[in-house]
Amino acid sequence: MAAHAPITPLTPAEVALIKKLNTNSDRATMIAALKANLQTAIEIELATIPIYLYTYYSLIRDKQLGEGIGAEQQYANKAGGVIMSVAVEEMLHMSLSSNILFAMGVAPQLYRNAPKSYPTQLPYHKPTGAAGPDGDRKVLIPLAAFGFEQLWHFLQIEYPEKYDTIPLDRNWTTIGQFYSYIRCQIHTCFITDADFQQGAAASAIQPYNYSPNNVDTLYPRGKFDPWKPAPPAKMPNWTNADKFPSAAKAAAFADAADSHAGPTALMTISSKRDAAMAIDTICDQGEGQASQLGPSPTDDPSKKESSHYFKFLTLQAQLAQYPSTHEQLPRIPKPPKPITPTMNGRALSPYIVNVPDNPTNAGYPDQYRQIAAFCSALFQYMLVMTETIYRVPPVNQKRFFNEGLHRSMIWVLDKYIRTIRQIPVPGQTRNGLPVMMGPTFQNIDLGPRVSSFAGLTKFGNQAIAAANALITTKPPADVVSALNSVISYVGTALTAANDGHPMHLPDVSHYWSLADG
Repeated sequence: MAAHAPITPLTPAEVALIKKLNTNSDRATMIAALKANLQTAIEIELATIPIYLYTYYSLIRDKQLGEGIGAEQQYANKAGGVIMSVAVEEMLHMSLSSNILFAMGVAPQLYRNAPKSYPTQLPYHKPTGAAGPDGDRKVLIPLAAFGFEQLWHFLQIEYPEKYDTIPLDRNWTTIGQFYSYIRCQIHTCFITDADFQQGAAASAIQPYNYSPNNVDTLYPRGKFDPWKPAPPAKMPNWTNADKFPSAAKAAAFADAADSHAGPTALMTISSKRDAAMAIDTICDQGEGQASQLGPSPTDDPSKKESSHYFKFLTLQAQLAQYPSTHEQLPRIPKPPKPITPTMNGRALSPYIVNVPDNPTNAGYPDQYRQIAAFCSALFQYMLVMTETIYRVPPVNQKRFFNEGLHRSMIWVLDKYIRTIRQIPVPGQTRNGLPVMMGPTFQNIDLGPRVSSFAGLTKFGNQAIAAANALITTKPPADVVSALNSVISYVGTALTAANDGHPMHLPDVSHYWSLADG
C-alpha cells in the first residue's frame, strides 16, 4: 500500500473559528450546517468536472504517434494528461464528500445538480475575485477549448489561499477556504464519531473503485518506439532498439499514488478522524493550500505531484502569451519562469478541435440537437448510477461500478465525445474553420430515478433516429462514419451484445421508487 501524507495541522485561523463555533453554536445547528456544506462541496466538484472534461476532449492526442511525436504533439499530450489527472481527482473529491455525507445518514444528491448552464459561477463563490483572462473579476467558468485563456479560468477555480486565511462557507474566494470551514465544523465539540456512523461504511463507495491514473492521465515524456516491447522483455534482431525508448519507459503519470492523507485515496468514513483525513486529501491535492504556503506537509511524501493550481500554471508557462500576461499571480507558490519550447496558438491549432464555447442542446440545429442531448442524458445517468452505488448490496458494488460507471465513462462517454467532435455543425465557422460538435453536459431530465434508464433509452433512440436521418442526406464519408459510430455507441449503452451477454449499462429501476424522485 502506498504511503500517505500526515494530517495537516490546524492553522491559527482554524483554531480561532473552532473556538467561535463551539461558543456560539449548538449541536443541532452544527449538524445541519455540516450536512448542507457537504452537499455544497459535492456540487462544487460536480461543477468543475464538465469544465475539465470539455477542455480535455478538445485536445487531439493521437495526431502523431510514437517516434513521430513533435514538440506540439508532446505538449498536447501532456496538457491532456494533466487536465484529465485533475478531473479524476475532482471525481475523487466528489466521492469523498459524498461518503462523508452518507456516513452522516444523508443520501448525496448528484442527479440534476450540475450547473444548469455555462459559463457558471461555482456555488457560493465570491462574485468577484482574481481578474480573469479578459480582466473581468467575475468568476464565471466557461466550457471552452484548450488555450491560454481557458487555463486562466482553470487557475481561477484552483487559486490557492494564503496560509492562515479565514475559513468561509459563503462568499469564499478560494475553494480551500470552503473546505477549511468544513474541517473546522468537523473539529467542533458538537460533532462526534457516532455522527459518522449513521450510514453503513460497507455501503459507501469503496476504495477499490478508485485509481489515481488511467490511460488518459498518461503522457509520453518524448518520442518512443511504439513497437518495442515493454521492459524488461527484449526482441532479438530489433533494428531500431536503441533509437527511442519503449512506450513504458517514456510514460509519465500526472498523479502520484501517495497523494492522499488517509490510508487510501478513496476511503469510507466511520469517525471524525476519517472525515478529517478525507477533507485533508481534497485540500492537499488541489482545493487547499499549496505546500509552500505554510508549515503544512506537502501533498504527498514523495513530493512528485503538484497542486492542481501549479499543474495548470506550469502548462500555461509554456505558452507564448505567458511572459506578457496581465493576470496577477500570487507570489506563493512562486510562478515558474517561461518554459521552453514555447508553444503558440498557430502551431498548436492542428492539435485542438474547433469546438464551440458554452454549447447548448438548443443551440445545435435539429437532429444534431438530439445527438448532443444523448451525451447530456448519459452524463446525468452516470450521476444517477453514482447515487445508486449507496443502495447496491456491498457484495455487488464492484460489479455494479464496473458495469455502470466504468463502462459508461470509458466505453461510451469517452468514445461518444471523441465521435461527435468529428461532426461539423452546419453553418458555423470560427477563424475560417468549421465548428465541430462538443458535449453540452446539461441537466437533462431523465424523469424520476426509478425510470431514468427508460429516459436514457428515449434520448438514445432519438439520437439514433437523428443520426440515421443525417446519413440519408449523404454527407462526406468521414461524417457518415462518425454518425454510424454515434449509433454504435448508443447501442453499447442501451442494448445487449450479439453474443447474448449484456453490454448495456445497468437499469437501476429496482433500486428506486417513485417516492425517491
